[in-house]
Amino acid sequence: MNERRRAGRIDFDGEAVLLFQQDRHDVELQDISISGARVICTTPLALPDDGPVTLEIAFDDSDLTLTLPGRVIRQAAMEVGIHFERPSVDAMQHLRRLVALHQGDDGEDDPASMLNEG
Repeated sequence: MNERRRAGRIDFDGEAVLLFQQDRHDVELQDISISGARVICTTPLALPDDGPVTLEIAFDDSDLTLTLPGRVIRQAAMEVGIHFERPSVDAMQHLRRLVALHQGDDGEDDPASMLNEG
């Protein structure tokens, strides 16, 4: 398979909300990078190709919620690929830290709990 991604993805088992227009859809976050994410929808969605969406990721051990605007780049069955577009500086800093922490995680610490350090 020819890999076109520029940013490394990390497996991420968590819950999130996908917003499209005024609708909120619960999704399971499968993997994430600083440029996009792959989610599994809990109900079938008919999102338009290149349609604008927002992914909200809340963390259990933190009051932080990442709000990441993006576009649908792929949809197959219940799986949706999202490319992030113009996230806020704060969201991008948290996302970069989350990815970096998760890549170096040895399983003893919850990366989401370390987002507020520093």
